[in-house]
Amino acid sequence: MKETLKQKIIAELKNRITGDFDLRDEKDAKGNIQIWLKLFNRKDILHVAQVIKDFGGRCVIISAYKKDDHHVLVYHLDIDGILINVEVELFDNTVDSITPILDSANWTEREFKEMFGIKLVGHPNPKRLFLDESIAEGILGEYMPLSQAMNGAATCCMWEKIESERHKNEH
Repeated sequence: MKETLKQKIIAELKNRITGDFDLRDEKDAKGNIQIWLKLFNRKDILHVAQVIKDFGGRCVIISAYKKDDHHVLVYHLDIDGILINVEVELFDNTVDSITPILDSANWTEREFKEMFGIKLVGHPNPKRLFLDESIAEGILGEYMPLSQAMNGAATCCMWEKIESERHKNEH
């Protein structure tokens, strides 16, 4: 049954995506299915989101990270236990919001906007989640990459760097 659903999802993705893409699927030893999709036209994320919605799926989370001189987003989506992971590279730091299609993306889109300064086009409620409005979006990336912070390196290292910058600015 999951195999049939996987084939329907893949067929629909191939039908709706307008730009170039790489797609592969895999099944682990426990039978869990994952679809991996790399989009070369960032606008196609809207088509993917619509496919997910049409199949009754949801956005689980969106990972964001810095790669060389640009950001990469990896959307982790779910349709009835089948995980669809979609990679999008942002060379101009802008992406269309999928929240109008999948409300489950709301929080995570606002989070990467705030933490990385990525511009969201068409988000219905782009208000900040954590940081005060007086703090520049993406400021945390100037002090420590989020991946390091998530690995527990943030507490002392980030604050030491912030304090040294503050002392430089005071003199």
